[in-house]
Amino acid sequence: MFGIRLRIHPLFWLVVGLSAAAGYFVETLTLFVIVIIHELGHIAAARELGWQINEIQLLPFGGVAELDDELAVDPLEEIVIAVAGPFMNVAMVALSLLFWKTGIWSREWTDFFITSNWLIAGFNLLPVWPLDGGRIVQSLLCYGLPYRWAVLGSLGASSLLAGTMLGIGVLQQHIQLVAVSTYLAVINAKAFVRFPYHFVRFLIGKHAACGGRYRHIRPVRVEPTATLLEAVQHLRKGQFHLFHVSGRGIVDERQVLQALLFEKRYQEPITYLF
Repeated sequence: MFGIRLRIHPLFWLVVGLSAAAGYFVETLTLFVIVIIHELGHIAAARELGWQINEIQLLPFGGVAELDDELAVDPLEEIVIAVAGPFMNVAMVALSLLFWKTGIWSREWTDFFITSNWLIAGFNLLPVWPLDGGRIVQSLLCYGLPYRWAVLGSLGASSLLAGTMLGIGVLQQHIQLVAVSTYLAVINAKAFVRFPYHFVRFLIGKHAACGGRYRHIRPVRVEPTATLLEAVQHLRKGQFHLFHVSGRGIVDERQVLQALLFEKRYQEPITYLF
């Protein structure tokens, strides 16, 4: 679809079958059309910013666009892409009101369509990664914290919130909430496990950028005894760093990343670069 792979979860068909048997096939189909349009908002914004889109996944309770994110870019780009999805829901609400005013849609169908859009937009804006709200929170944290701590902090908060949602779902015997919160908890647990690999990808992305896409230069003061591995934990997203080594001088992040990634000097003190 539009040159993008569409992957459908097997349980999606189960949900469609159950909804058809219960007489809600058209309503369920409408919900998934809304989800696809929501995801196309992300894709349009990502393409405009030069990101690579891998696929759209249709899940039993929604959808997700898989993007080959530019890990070294300004966090503002991620915020724009995250907001683009809920923006499509707002646009669909406005369009549905126009259809109702012109007599194309009935009041009942318009109410259903508007409510569905608000629910999908509201759910996606929950501050739980990888939902849109979680991505926005993580990007905002990247402005004030090194990338490592911003990601780990957002994943920790997301796991706590997903666990809280799971507990509420169990207590209230709400099957849908239990299913969604369990999925979010598992996704966040996997993200924790895979973070070392993800952090290396971030470092490689910064090395590949070579400072060319950065608008901000950030000085970082480190002690001469700090290792290269400790030094890169100060790196932030969308900024180029100059390391001020007490009593020795200045090195930039390209030198640090070159020695760390390609010379494998993980435990060498940063003074090795002098």
